[in-house]
Amino acid sequence: MNPNDMPLSFLEYITNHFSDNQRLGSGGYGDVYKGVDRNGKEIAVKKLYQMQGLGDQQFKNEFSNLRRVQHQNIVRLVGYCAEERLRYENINGEYIYGKMIYRILCFEYLQLGSLDKHLSEESHGPDWLTRYKIIKGICEGLNFLHGGLENPIFHLDLKPANILLDKNMVPKISDFGLSRLFRGTCRTQATESFKGTEYYMPPEYITMRLISNKYDIFSLGIIIIQIMTGPMGYLKYANTPSPLEFIKLVHKNWMERIKATSKYAEQECQQVKRCIEIALNCVEAKKDKRPTIGDIICELRKTETSRTKSSWVQANVSKIGPWGGTGGGLFDVGVAPHRLETLIIGSGEVIYSLKFLYSDYKGQQHSAGPWGGYGPRKASYHDTIQLGLSEYVTEISGTIGPFYLANSGVITSLTFITNVGSYGPFGTVGGISFQIPVQSHGGIAGLFAYAGWYIDAIGIYVNPVLKTVNEEEKEDPLAKIGPWGGNGGRPWDINMVPSRLQSMTIRSSSVVNSLEFSYLDSDGQKHTAGPWGGPNGSAYTIHFGASEFLTGVYGTAGRFTDVPEDVITSLTLFSNTRSYGPFGHGGGTSFQMSKHSNGSIVGFFGRAESYLDAIGIYTSSELEAKIERKAGLTKVGPWGGIGGMSHDIDNGPEPHRLESIKIYCDAVVNSIGFSYTEYNQKEHSVGPWGAPGGKLNEIHLQPLEILQGISGTYGPFGTSRNVITSLTFATNHGRAYGPYGKGGGTAFNLLVGREQPSCIVGFFGRAESYLESIGLYLHTY
Repeated sequence: MNPNDMPLSFLEYITNHFSDNQRLGSGGYGDVYKGVDRNGKEIAVKKLYQMQGLGDQQFKNEFSNLRRVQHQNIVRLVGYCAEERLRYENINGEYIYGKMIYRILCFEYLQLGSLDKHLSEESHGPDWLTRYKIIKGICEGLNFLHGGLENPIFHLDLKPANILLDKNMVPKISDFGLSRLFRGTCRTQATESFKGTEYYMPPEYITMRLISNKYDIFSLGIIIIQIMTGPMGYLKYANTPSPLEFIKLVHKNWMERIKATSKYAEQECQQVKRCIEIALNCVEAKKDKRPTIGDIICELRKTETSRTKSSWVQANVSKIGPWGGTGGGLFDVGVAPHRLETLIIGSGEVIYSLKFLYSDYKGQQHSAGPWGGYGPRKASYHDTIQLGLSEYVTEISGTIGPFYLANSGVITSLTFITNVGSYGPFGTVGGISFQIPVQSHGGIAGLFAYAGWYIDAIGIYVNPVLKTVNEEEKEDPLAKIGPWGGNGGRPWDINMVPSRLQSMTIRSSSVVNSLEFSYLDSDGQKHTAGPWGGPNGSAYTIHFGASEFLTGVYGTAGRFTDVPEDVITSLTLFSNTRSYGPFGHGGGTSFQMSKHSNGSIVGFFGRAESYLDAIGIYTSSELEAKIERKAGLTKVGPWGGIGGMSHDIDNGPEPHRLESIKIYCDAVVNSIGFSYTEYNQKEHSVGPWGAPGGKLNEIHLQPLEILQGISGTYGPFGTSRNVITSLTFATNHGRAYGPYGKGGGTAFNLLVGREQPSCIVGFFGRAESYLESIGLYLHTY
């Protein structure tokens, strides 16, 4: 699971004894050479200088930092070497026996070299779409360094020469030899000196040697200016009378080029203006006036235009998921996928890596991956699936379970189903099952994942009209996914193509009895479907607001009374503003579907008779421009039983950040208490809800640590029909706390913050002698 230990003799061989012909360049700590590893892949070999003060501990610290960093916008460490050699030195005619210390780090090789070789003025060079992709990629990588690890990493020498580009112009941050790892609550620190690049240094470091997360932000601002205006851009800004005049100049220069080449001129020009404004905010002299990297990414997402998403719109793909744990960094495709062609899976005890080839809607082929690691001592097996010309993937299934230090779960097995046959399972089946079937003419066109040394979570891109290459493909933005549940009852579906869901009526008792919904077609005409199922149970009607849309469905399917097949035992619905349910008491196998990026759930299909036997969804890849995802609090859940007293924080101040959690547990979760801060940083304590029996477990979140995942189980215990039998919490630092309780019953799982920045800031639920049910408050920012 770790990077390879590469012998010095091997590295000497592949670099021709570190010859000048193999040298790619030099950095602050060493020279970089090109080589080829044992698998025939090109790698960059960084031979560190023999420098005073570069001791074993400093090398171990740098290596420890690097091995934890796994993100698609950060150069990946693939190997290392730490060896000593004894040799004779001829000094003034006298041979002296000495010791030579070699410390070497090996990284993936990036074909297009460093960003500084690709900088150009507005009038020529890369177009705006390419430059924006580079800007956003650098920001995503820096965001992971500052907030995606247990302890933040400050780069401290961020510059175009330390940003490398792959063959698709995807940027990757490199060279952490000058970085320092700040632990605990330390946000600002005074230091003596280090070998940075003064041009990119902020004023507070030059004058007072102060280091904080705002150091890298200043460097980032200069880089964005240079990407937009060329290598001399920051000097031009310094010589311009005012920031407003510089913004107008950059906007004017880009407007001339964009209007001549783009049909999205107005939108792109607005994005140019906002990006240069962001850059100038980054180079504010006072560090407290500079934005955080999280602020920058939120602003960039607001600017994304139809042009920057045009290839995705034309491809008509839906992004769905992910399923899995909360660890790892995001790995995604750079070009919208249209057809999946080849899959390469590295597996053993779990799924260690994924690589795939796909074509875009123009027929051009692209490669993604490998994402993930190699397995212990490279012991993973690599299986290749070569899809035929008339073959496409219609379903992916697998399991999720804890592994090594990833208590929140990783992908332990995968199976791929096509219109021709089945491949797998790969890995070791074990844990919570998931299944992603695609119906009608649709197929799975690509993947995205969260990965480190294994695949932590996986999601899919669905092409709603993927047929064999010999068949004509129709334009249809809908993907039909599912169903989940049993095979009883009769099939139900809609007759008109839906474009927007308007309302839903669900009847439920112990299970979900029936489903009815209304929707609009592309012409704005209203249609009603259902009710599908029986008339029993209590009815609950949902009317979606003008700016509200459905983004997720969570539920369970299992046996009920004397029904021979599974039925839907519970449903919970998630919109962009809140959640509805659960409807039904639950029990059985859980399923979930979350729709990300542009799009929403716009309709359903399924099977039903006396009850709702199975349910599937229609998703649209086009989201109406006037509908926005809004910041604020969302109340999600609860999961569990209906006994005990209701507990909530409705009467207290609105939570902004979760600080700590206290859990008493034994066979089940006996009680929960927590503390949170409101916007003015005032802290509040809530609970405990339930009884204090069992062992006390306390979680204290670090200053930059936020809760982004919860999983657990609920089931009968003693005289209680359903209680929470286990809980596990996962954070943005890749940590998992738990499981608390011994488990058993129906599993539930929720991951947040993967696509839209959000975190869990509080809880609500029911409790008396035990914790009967639990729900969450999500803060979106």
